[in-house]
Amino acid sequence: MKRKIILYFTVFILVEIITSCSANLSEKTFDELNIKIVDVQSWLNLMPGGPGSFHISGKYGMPENLDEKNIFLDKIIVIDSGKEIYSLTAELQFINNSPIGFKEFTFTNFYQTKIEPMLMQKDTIDIQLVFSVNGTSIKKDLNKIPLNRAY
Repeated sequence: MKRKIILYFTVFILVEIITSCSANLSEKTFDELNIKIVDVQSWLNLMPGGPGSFHISGKYGMPENLDEKNIFLDKIIVIDSGKEIYSLTAELQFINNSPIGFKEFTFTNFYQTKIEPMLMQKDTIDIQLVFSVNGTSIKKDLNKIPLNRAY
């Protein structure tokens, strides 16, 4: 009987420790997580032979001690004058572990994203990168990303 009580108590403490660590991670801000946005590029594919498409890609890094299963870029939101133009699911690819202790990832949107007509008049876009941190969303705003054209 004592063993069952001790075992139950031990399991309870371990669950509390794991849960409290996860909650603390979710409560951190973007900067406290030490995620670095390395590069973001956007362009309109206007090449002949098919419908045009909108593209956005980039790279980010995070400390090796963070688990990419619990912390990852989930959505790319494109905003114009406070209005959401796109809410895109980020397609991620692990690149490598850098020499300075960071894991690096690339991100893109779905390659056939239809061009919203208002983008034809824009030279820059504002985006919001939405990271999932243990199921909680943490957002990073990036403004005036150049919107290039490929002909």
